[in-house]
Amino acid sequence: MQAQKGSTGFQEANQPDLDTAQCDGAAAEAAGVKVTVFDRFEDAGSDWQQLKDTRHSNPYQSLRWLEAWHATLGRDHEIVPAIAVGRIGQKTVFVLPMGIVSRTGVKTLSFLGHQNGNQNTGYWDAAFYDRVTPEGVRSILAEICTQTGADLLALQNVPQTWLGRQHPLILEKALPSPSPVFTCSLPPDFDTLFEQTHSKSSRRNLLRKQRRLEAADGFRVVRAETPEELERGVHAFLEQRSRRTVAAGVPNVFSGTGGRDFIERLVGLSAGETHPDSRLLELWYLEASGAIRSTYLCVEHAGVLHSYSTSIAHDDMLQNSPGIVLIKEIIRYACSAPHLEVLDLGLGEERYKKEWAEPVALADSLLAITWKGALKEQLVSALTRARTAVRSSRLMWSLVRRFRKWKAAHDGAAGQPRS
Repeated sequence: MQAQKGSTGFQEANQPDLDTAQCDGAAAEAAGVKVTVFDRFEDAGSDWQQLKDTRHSNPYQSLRWLEAWHATLGRDHEIVPAIAVGRIGQKTVFVLPMGIVSRTGVKTLSFLGHQNGNQNTGYWDAAFYDRVTPEGVRSILAEICTQTGADLLALQNVPQTWLGRQHPLILEKALPSPSPVFTCSLPPDFDTLFEQTHSKSSRRNLLRKQRRLEAADGFRVVRAETPEELERGVHAFLEQRSRRTVAAGVPNVFSGTGGRDFIERLVGLSAGETHPDSRLLELWYLEASGAIRSTYLCVEHAGVLHSYSTSIAHDDMLQNSPGIVLIKEIIRYACSAPHLEVLDLGLGEERYKKEWAEPVALADSLLAITWKGALKEQLVSALTRARTAVRSSRLMWSLVRRFRKWKAAHDGAAGQPRS
């Protein structure tokens, strides 16, 4: 197999088209894929477009999401896009949006935007996804690493089982990711789901809290549409996330102008105008007594309602669980929407997620290409095992949360002027 320098900025492999192959089966299928890696989003735009209607995808790896991320939150990571595209003849069979980052002389290839997404699956042609073999995928990944000059391949937060099979990007010796995602099927009747997932006492308690909120002046649940609604919702989301960081020490990935720019781009808000055609994130909020008490960012993609991020106001109405009430009403909407079939409450273990959905395990796969990559692989593996152990232990995770809260209070006290 010869490689030639292309307009991609990376080495491009030339492989025979499947149409000319003289053998059948999955191995021949993988061998017939021409792999090209692009360092510009627009060069892979037509390939994303070919797969835009595939259900074998997720919103966190769509072209619009990653362009927004790379231009805002991704700026400080100094990542060079490496969009891997597989074609058989003129047909695109996968898009794996990756990026190369160089640290201490080691080039690591990983999913683009994984720092601020929930899971990574890639975009796949359904038929190719169903039949590609582990050997075929390993050959494809090795070719991508060759073209990009990677020392280490790191595939984070890949669902172990996805769309009826083990995900082909789960490599041998994959490690459990620190946290799962939580999903469930959506029945057409919300009350059925509510009764199946919540005990009678928990339903009664949640409905009692909701009635208290509804008794407040101006109570409403809003799916933001107008510029004013979106601006209010984005402001409340960012302010509430920031206050949570100060109060509890929970890291806020949306701090700074980059975080605001990222959210505004995805909700289709810029320069005081809304652009519904460019909206990827939906912004919901619960308002009572003239203030937004909770917000919810979600994405509707390929029949799935994906939860991305939430926020809650820590004020006099917190005891009525406005965040849980808001999520309940959004799930009610999702059950009634004929185009939505699955609820995905996103990454991380929270009690409310366990009440509505079941965990789906994710895995991290590492593949060392060079001796430098092998050294970093050992370090990354050790850190992944440590994070997973902490998140899996109620005691250890409780101690981490207590330490975060103590540190936040200590840092806040240290920043107060002395009298």
